[in-house]
Amino acid sequence: VALYLGLTFLIGLASGVYTSYYLSRIRVTEILKNSIHSGRKKQFFRSSLIVLQLVIFCSFVSGTLIIRSQYQYALKTDPGFYTDNILLVDIGNNIKAYPAFISSIKSNPDVIAASGTGESLPLGAYSGYIVNHYQNKDVKVPVQGLYVDYNFLNTMGLTLIKGRDFSLDFGSDGSKKALILNETAVKEIGIPDPVGKPLGRGTIIGVVKDFNTYSIRSKIPPVSISLTDNYIHKVVVHYKSGRQKELINYLKEEWRKIVPDSPPVFSTMEENLINTYSSERNLSTIVSIFALFTLFIAAIGLYALTLFISRSRTKEIGIRKVFGSSERSIIYSFLEGNFVLVLSASILSVPVSLFVMTNWLEDFSYKVHISWWVFVIPFVISVIVVLSTVLVHSWKASRINPVKALRYE
Repeated sequence: VALYLGLTFLIGLASGVYTSYYLSRIRVTEILKNSIHSGRKKQFFRSSLIVLQLVIFCSFVSGTLIIRSQYQYALKTDPGFYTDNILLVDIGNNIKAYPAFISSIKSNPDVIAASGTGESLPLGAYSGYIVNHYQNKDVKVPVQGLYVDYNFLNTMGLTLIKGRDFSLDFGSDGSKKALILNETAVKEIGIPDPVGKPLGRGTIIGVVKDFNTYSIRSKIPPVSISLTDNYIHKVVVHYKSGRQKELINYLKEEWRKIVPDSPPVFSTMEENLINTYSSERNLSTIVSIFALFTLFIAAIGLYALTLFISRSRTKEIGIRKVFGSSERSIIYSFLEGNFVLVLSASILSVPVSLFVMTNWLEDFSYKVHISWWVFVIPFVISVIVVLSTVLVHSWKASRINPVKALRYE
């Protein structure tokens, strides 16, 4: 806030000093003559400022569209697990209450499946261990650990492609540390035909299809899923569509029976994903606001520039009308010059936007491709706003009385 206030003060002071200094140097005779100087250098400078503002605007709009596209891509892309009708219940450190709570959840007819986990997907940070490469013991492979209860794969919709899931029919799954790896783990650890092979202190019983363990900013890491009954902090519930409200009321009541003084925190998978990509959403909003302000400033500048040009061309317009020029041709002469400014700004903004947004997208392992339409939309908006602004003054200028125009000055 202090920076913005200081910047506002400095800009106001600089513009005031420049204006007063310029006005103090004007000769009295020039003021009385009311002469307007419109040399080519000054006209080029004024036009350059307008182009610069439009370049900034077009770059902001293109950037906003790309950021929003990436944000929507992050929300809509298939992460490899269920995102609809998934309720997350944070039970904190009340691990002893979990067995009774999960039992009451599974008895509810609105529940399709339920399970417990140490951390819900997508994970927020790395938490794992190091294993040796299966064929080259000198190579170390970091593996993300995911600690869950029985039926987690079914609840979250993870696809098992080899082997089997954890099962109560195999009492040794917990004691012998049964492991389920994802495809990336099998590939990076270098285990051919992994089912039944030992890994560290555990045994691989299955392989699941890759899923977005973290957000799409990160590549899918090697993942090892194992059973736990000591680190369950969240309950994942896959429920029937349209039954969320009733289910939450039921879960609150059931939890109150077990732990009356510590209410759980409820959230949905959709909310979890939105929070994961909140920075992209906020950035899109901020850039959109800057784009609107930039366009507003550019429109004001164009309005003033058009007024200035129309005043300086008063005699020219009068002479044109005397020699038979129509109002349409005079308006067209104004629009043509400003259209060139918009076209130039749009072309110049393309490499700027490409450079900035390509660097921004480098932070994502999975990203959208920059399409041509993100550059066309700001061009169309600029044309509409700019030509509409210019049209007001050019129309007034075209209707001037030739007699008054020739007596101007």
